[in-house]
Amino acid sequence: MKKNNIEEIHVLRALAFLAVVLQHSIGHYLSEPDTTLSDGVMFTLFLLLSKFAVPVFIFITGLVLFYNYDGPLHYGSFLQKRLKDIGVPYLFWSLIYAAPALLQSTGLFAGVQQFAGLAFTGKASYHLWYIVMIIPFYVTFTLWRWVIRDVRSRIVTSGRAIATMVLLAIVYVYGMTLIWPLYQAAEQWNLPVLTPMLTEYADRNSLYFFYYFVLGAVSGSALTHWREWLRRNGPLVYAVFFSLSAYLTYRVVAGFENIPASQNHYEDLLLLRPVTAVFLIVSILVVYKFGIRVAESAKGFTRRVLRIISQYSYGAYLIHALMLTCATLLSDVLLPQVNVTLRAILAFILCSAMSVLATFALSRIPFLGQWMTGLGKSQTERGKSPSRLTRY
Repeated sequence: MKKNNIEEIHVLRALAFLAVVLQHSIGHYLSEPDTTLSDGVMFTLFLLLSKFAVPVFIFITGLVLFYNYDGPLHYGSFLQKRLKDIGVPYLFWSLIYAAPALLQSTGLFAGVQQFAGLAFTGKASYHLWYIVMIIPFYVTFTLWRWVIRDVRSRIVTSGRAIATMVLLAIVYVYGMTLIWPLYQAAEQWNLPVLTPMLTEYADRNSLYFFYYFVLGAVSGSALTHWREWLRRNGPLVYAVFFSLSAYLTYRVVAGFENIPASQNHYEDLLLLRPVTAVFLIVSILVVYKFGIRVAESAKGFTRRVLRIISQYSYGAYLIHALMLTCATLLSDVLLPQVNVTLRAILAFILCSAMSVLATFALSRIPFLGQWMTGLGKSQTERGKSPSRLTRY
């Protein structure tokens, strides 16, 4: 049976993409020598407001998979679709980003071997780690579905479901406290595969992000109850969110150095920190509640823009690192001698627009467009197909 379209998912996907671009735009300017204390404070606030990007993308993946695939699942065709829509564009853009390094390779075999390593680890560009991290959720979807369905069948009341998710959140956050000792131990073990997976490639380990996926899965399995719970508990959610935002802002700004020179540090906002994990879980609730409100009230131009960004977000995500290089150069040319905060904002606007427009243009190329963006002509014209929701 055809599923109803989830309007707020388009809003969430668009906002998450914009948040990614904002973070990376700020990241480009963090080490600028003329960064001041006021720039550091503004960057901290912007980073906090945009930190939800990765958790929300993972949450969307869990939600739409469990919402769309609540009936029989043909695992082969399921994986084939993900390979075509996600895997092939990822490999294409990995090749584009890796091209400068591959051109220096000595021989075809060495080049192929180097590219295979870069593609497998997501090292072709700094943003491709996310694709390597999210793919295992698709590969193991049948296992996740069996486990969550089995647990759900044993939990007969909404109160128990909430208690279970709170308990799992506590376990997840506590697990974040074990990452650093595990990192140090893995370095000493020096074991092939295992040591790199727990150290150099820790951010690509799907298990470190599993709670966001499970939260999305539970929400997608009981969408009406999820929306109603957010409406009832909005004040509490906002209170926790703003309290944690204030605390993290204080932590980060307190770590800034002015002597002997200005140095701003943002390590307290790393994804795999316990307090940050709590903040990110609450951020998902806040962003989803905001998404519902926007989906219900946005009309005309705003609604169309969000839909367009959502529709082209995957290709735009893949290409935005390339566009950001152009956007920062333009920003520096257009705003010379202007403080880095304004330059970062302009770079963010330019990069977002250029990435979406480039994806739109590429998707229109016959045959090749689908391999570059994951969007065929029929998909770009249709846009509202429920299957489009399963992209992330």
